[in-house]
Amino acid sequence: MKLTIEQLDYIFQRYPYADVDIKYFDKVSIPGQNFLPMDIILPDHLKTLKQNRITEIEVFYTHDMYDCLNAEFPQLFRKAYGKMKFMEMDRYLETLDSINAQSHRKRFVRVVGDIYGLDTKEGKRVIVLKHEEKLNYRKWNDLKRLINTKQEFLYRPSECGVIVFVNLSHGADSLFVQRFKKNTDIISVLVSKEDCSNPLASDFIPTEDVISVTDPARLLTEYTESGARMVIIGDDLDDDYKNALLDLKRYDKFVRMMVVPALDYSDLDHFIRQVKLVYNSNRGE
Repeated sequence: MKLTIEQLDYIFQRYPYADVDIKYFDKVSIPGQNFLPMDIILPDHLKTLKQNRITEIEVFYTHDMYDCLNAEFPQLFRKAYGKMKFMEMDRYLETLDSINAQSHRKRFVRVVGDIYGLDTKEGKRVIVLKHEEKLNYRKWNDLKRLINTKQEFLYRPSECGVIVFVNLSHGADSLFVQRFKKNTDIISVLVSKEDCSNPLASDFIPTEDVISVTDPARLLTEYTESGARMVIIGDDLDDDYKNALLDLKRYDKFVRMMVVPALDYSDLDHFIRQVKLVYNSNRGE
């Protein structure tokens, strides 16, 4: 896993006495000094590395180190969505391959943390899968012979985020004010009610992953570009909504959708529970 000198410096400032060793993965050679694989990186090393124009280094991935990175840089180093064993990952990726054959959206897995193997010729540890690397069934079949079958994988799906879809385009009808309030209320509930201690999913960041779409013509583009996992339609379905949703279904028959024509303010927890159920449903998986 590559970390910048600035990130390492920040971690050392935040955790001066933390019981978390960060180690070099590769040998780093600078004039007069060598840092060897598995040497512990010390705060004093950073100034020397900077002076030698080294801006980032490959470090050895550990769960404890990643927990520190997630606490300080939650967007860059997101929590895992889940964990799978070797055969579970094999079956899951095979299923995604079948789903991808039926949809224009191509789903995959993001590996959380580095997965290591052994170069028997060199007799040293190598990175088989890098942190955040996109993994599909074809790549998995190319690489799995290099991975220990007892390996457990922390992962994130390629889909993340919720689109709140309420038509506020110029041509919207006279109920614009009511629709504007619905849009605002649903977003507010998702962001404030779903605090980081109890998110829709462990890799979901409420303040970052709620996306507003207010023009039906933009729905498909936003769904495609954002990689959102779910669409909430915050209104009764008229022709504008139906046409936009039909385009979405043509693009991805497995899209997760939920219609919320009105919020029950007396039981917002029920709304959140329903969103969680849809968000974490496995369409076709």
